[in-house]
Amino acid sequence: MTPFTEILKFIELVRECFPNAQKICTEGSCIRFALILKHQYPKGQILYNSNHAIFEYENRFYDINGFTKKTNHIPLTDYGIIQLDNILKLKYDD
Repeated sequence: MTPFTEILKFIELVRECFPNAQKICTEGSCIRFALILKHQYPKGQILYNSNHAIFEYENRFYDINGFTKKTNHIPLTDYGIIQLDNILKLKYDD
């Protein structure tokens, strides 16, 4: 179990490292940021409401701003437009 404070610190570090992160991740790249969180915390899931992607982990919801609210979000995989398992599996050739 990852404490929510660790996730919030990770989000804060991303924002501090990339000065335009909040603007970019709230104006079109929210799914990409959610994918970063999913990669870092694989037990969570990405939710989407046709407008904004958020990340759910242990019944808490996150985006680039930290905590966020779930409105009518559903799992991104329910949209049938993306197979997260294929995106998140890294294959290395020896």
